[in-house]
Amino acid sequence: MSVPRVSLIISTYNRGPRIARTLDSVLAQGDAVDEIIVVDDGSTDETAAWVRANYRAVKVVTKANGGTSSARNFGARAAGGDVLVFLDHDDELLPGAVDTLGRLLELAPEAKAAFTDHQLHDLAGGSKIANHHATLPEFQRLRTAPHQPLVGSARTYAAGALYRPMLHGNLLQQPWAVRRAAFLALGGFDEEVRYCEDWDLYLRLTAEHPVVVSDDVISIHYYEVSRTNLSLAEGQEEMHLRVLHKHLALNRWRDWRAAALIHSRIAMYYKAFGDRTLASSRRHAWQHYWKSFWTWPFDHVVAARVLLWAPVALRGA
Repeated sequence: MSVPRVSLIISTYNRGPRIARTLDSVLAQGDAVDEIIVVDDGSTDETAAWVRANYRAVKVVTKANGGTSSARNFGARAAGGDVLVFLDHDDELLPGAVDTLGRLLELAPEAKAAFTDHQLHDLAGGSKIANHHATLPEFQRLRTAPHQPLVGSARTYAAGALYRPMLHGNLLQQPWAVRRAAFLALGGFDEEVRYCEDWDLYLRLTAEHPVVVSDDVISIHYYEVSRTNLSLAEGQEEMHLRVLHKHLALNRWRDWRAAALIHSRIAMYYKAFGDRTLASSRRHAWQHYWKSFWTWPFDHVVAARVLLWAPVALRGA
């Protein structure tokens, strides 16, 4: 069997010389990476020119600004490799990172993608997470989802095994490797989705294909701006709702258990909107609670508020 070629894709915008840490860590991967592609998403600070001048081994492609998903898809179309590795422009690969992803795909040839873990460093707030899989309770869903153990911490998940656990929230992280043919067949990243574009793609991927996952920590992700990065960004809840509605449309008649879970998740967001609106307008809060009740009529608190506060809503208070 021929050894698959690996294309590593970094989308960037106005990163300038700060991208050096990321590129240096990629070059240190040696022969594990056959092609390095930096997609400049319409930067206004000469990022593309700086990379071309300082990293001759890197292929730089430019496009009009369209967002992260658009840039990653552009890079995937420009790539010549059989396997794509996606990396954020503020990440740092640890030694042997790409080799680790490649070995996982060798261990599980049926898998279409490979995932590991990363460290998270909040440079503004000073906090660190050394290993998400071992530290954060939500990642225990990786343990309880049906899987087949391989070597060490590596394990495979059949198509669909991670889909419902992932509907509760994303469990898979960058950097990751995906077979290019599978990525293109899925349509790549949804360019209408921001903030949670990874989650949306991983949901579609795990619904249709087997994946392989290990607990190896192969990179460092840095938060460089503020502590607010660790909470939802403005508009992120609306994007989560968009993704959930999208997957509800896909599963409404195909998987009733997934559809029921999505209904409950959507209702949870509407309830949260109502809770936040309550102090300023009970009528607007009631409208959110009504949406929650209509979506998932099994929350007794929401049902009581919809019933008891209906006169207030009708009066326009």
